Amino acid sequence: MRLATKAGLGLLAAALVLTGCGRSTGTAAPEQAKEVATDTPATGTVKVWAMGGEGEKLPQLAKEYEAANPGVRIEVTAIPWGQAHDKLAGAIAAKTTPDLSMMGTTWMPEFGRTGALDPVPSLIDTTKFFPAALEPPTVDKTLYGVPWYVDTRVLFYRKDILDKAGIKQAPRTWAELTAAAKAAQDKGGAKYGMYLPPGKGGAADVYLPWIWQQGGDILGADGTFTFDTPESVKALSYYQSFFTGKLAPMATQPGDAERWFVDGSLAMQITGPWMVSKFLELGGPGFADKFAVAPVPGDKTRTSFVGGADLVVFKDSPNRDAAWKFVNWLSDPAVQVKWYGLQKDLPSVQAAWQAPALRDNDKVAPFGEQLKDAKATPPIGTFQQIQKLIEDQSEKLIVGGVSPEDTAKALQQGAERIGTGA
Repeated sequence: MRLATKAGLGLLAAALVLTGCGRSTGTAAPEQAKEVATDTPATGTVKVWAMGGEGEKLPQLAKEYEAANPGVRIEVTAIPWGQAHDKLAGAIAAKTTPDLSMMGTTWMPEFGRTGALDPVPSLIDTTKFFPAALEPPTVDKTLYGVPWYVDTRVLFYRKDILDKAGIKQAPRTWAELTAAAKAAQDKGGAKYGMYLPPGKGGAADVYLPWIWQQGGDILGADGTFTFDTPESVKALSYYQSFFTGKLAPMATQPGDAERWFVDGSLAMQITGPWMVSKFLELGGPGFADKFAVAPVPGDKTRTSFVGGADLVVFKDSPNRDAAWKFVNWLSDPAVQVKWYGLQKDLPSVQAAWQAPALRDNDKVAPFGEQLKDAKATPPIGTFQQIQKLIEDQSEKLIVGGVSPEDTAKALQQGAERIGTGA
């Protein structure tokens, strides 16, 4: 998710004033959800906003729901991700929201505190989702969104390169990851053992899990930032070590990591599920046999990042019950498997992973295993600014050679200036 623009933040601030909402993280009592009438079929028009490829493909899936529910019409508006935040903020301020919208997980704390979202009713069985997927849409103890799909990060590695280097299985620990990266260079023929972003985009997805894997975090139980901790310094030191040890490339251009992984110049990288089909396309026939995926190596745990998108219903919806019934249908395991076939979005419902298309696919099944040990970013309204802070300070760590200790202090000071938005 990109940072909110000043215009978007202004619109959202106006929405907060209009709704009189000013709840603080973790201090408010849960908001009571209203029930959904289940003894009548869904009827009328349900207006849905969906972003990116999901907005383009959802109408195709919605036709199946309409066929099974002749009295309802699903009207999908596709919105580019780059416009979505401001469009949602403006609609909330003007009270012109759709019935239902897709929402990125990192936006949930921000929009969840506007008072515009309808709490999830008991119609939705929340026990069927991956527990980590329920973290982002839970705002101030109230669940305001339903996980639609999830993504996480796993280790992609060139089996042939590691095998040549004498590494017979995917690295499981930090020490094994470093050793495998070095062996891939020294014995496997790779120019780079590991790709990690040298700061800027993607840095937070690397740094945060390495803190979590030690049992640490960047936000304490009291709601204050904890960047200047031993866990943070250790994570930053480990991050920096791949560059000081010349195991990772210092300077890259967009597309380099993908190209190097395919041509054998790069042995390993940590990335998301969208890269499975990308590598199969770039590598061509036979490349599937050359690479594999596995849960990320770790320290005390092997925790990775969890993201994705949620589905939210607005309180101003004129067709609330029908909207929630559609959300419930989209959460059915069989429907989630169909959606995976259409869009390749990873199911948020655990039972869907028992379908052969996911369970028996060795390039996909490890994502389901990783989702059992995954964590979401902190539920704060300013996370976009915090993410930018991490990206900037990581670049100074990697490219500028700033010490891990000083980087941790700079992160702490910057985060305290930004605040949590509560």
